[in-house]
Amino acid sequence: MTQESTERRIPEPVYRNRYLLALIMVEVFLIIMIRYWPANEYNPELNFEIPPQEQVFLDEIEITRQETSPPPPPSPILPNPVPNEEIVEIELDVELDLDLPDLPDLEEGMGTGEFGDEERIVGNPQIPPTVVRIVEATAPEAVPEEYKGRLEMIVNFLVDREGNVEEASVMEIRLYNEEGDSYEELPFVQYGLMDAVLRAAMQWRFRPARQDGEPVKAFTRQRFNY
Repeated sequence: MTQESTERRIPEPVYRNRYLLALIMVEVFLIIMIRYWPANEYNPELNFEIPPQEQVFLDEIEITRQETSPPPPPSPILPNPVPNEEIVEIELDVELDLDLPDLPDLEEGMGTGEFGDEERIVGNPQIPPTVVRIVEATAPEAVPEEYKGRLEMIVNFLVDREGNVEEASVMEIRLYNEEGDSYEELPFVQYGLMDAVLRAAMQWRFRPARQDGEPVKAFTRQRFNY
């Protein structure tokens, strides 16, 4: 029985050829079926409902124009005055009755100019005045807190040949800010501060200025701080 099954077995080349022939026939059949398949047209039905649009009616717009006001009437022409050459004479009847006393004759002066004996003020001496005694100014009680520690006055001294103060005047008043890096110049200060400074300045003493080895009268400036 084994021999009969062996003899009936299909050889491998024949089996392969039959398999390929079957594939070819199936492919040809599919091609023919696709080629001659009836074509059906597809017409989709479109059913869109368009809602009615709302109509907006606009009233007629009336265009207006602003009319300019008429120009003002011209100013009336004033007549030019005609000069009148008529001379009007007015007599003034004024009686001056001045009873002036007899003034005495002027005496010969001593002369403070070129030949006078007045002390000469040296503007820029070789050795300026130097302070030897300082008197602090007493601040009045009415001075506000915003001035304390921030106020400075520059005082100009006129020092004579003995070192005494002849004149004193406040040249500049400075009010510094809280940081102390800038200040504002004030024209004056109330509360008696300037009077207190000048009273103290008149009590200062200096070593007099010198010019060519001789004491001379000269100016100097010092600061007063509150």
